[in-house]
Amino acid sequence: MFLDAFDDLMLGYALKKLTDVFEEIEEVSKNTASDKATCVLGIRQSKAAKKIPVWLGRLRGNTPYQVTHALIDQMHASRKLDRDLRFAAQAALLEALIEDGLAMHIASYSVVVVENRLKCFLDR
Repeated sequence: MFLDAFDDLMLGYALKKLTDVFEEIEEVSKNTASDKATCVLGIRQSKAAKKIPVWLGRLRGNTPYQVTHALIDQMHASRKLDRDLRFAAQAALLEALIEDGLAMHIASYSVVVVENRLKCFLDR
């Protein structure tokens, strides 16, 4: 029980850190300020980007369903808080994780969620 809670916490933290990196990338791509400001942001981005393999490694201990479920929960929170840039970063992160096989495509995830909900009727 305790390990499950700790694993969930670490999964959420790894996704938060990856989202932070993707959010910086989104910010840089939307930034139309002077070249100097873009360069400073680029330096910060590259430092954060160096940690991507570490955070991806943390995700590999989880199933694609768990990763997708946790990220979608975080995306709902971003949407509720009107954090559009963060939501866009999370959507980009989800796509990247799907490509790497670390997360499920949203349609596949939806099927599993529905099957799990309907399972309670079949068990009776």
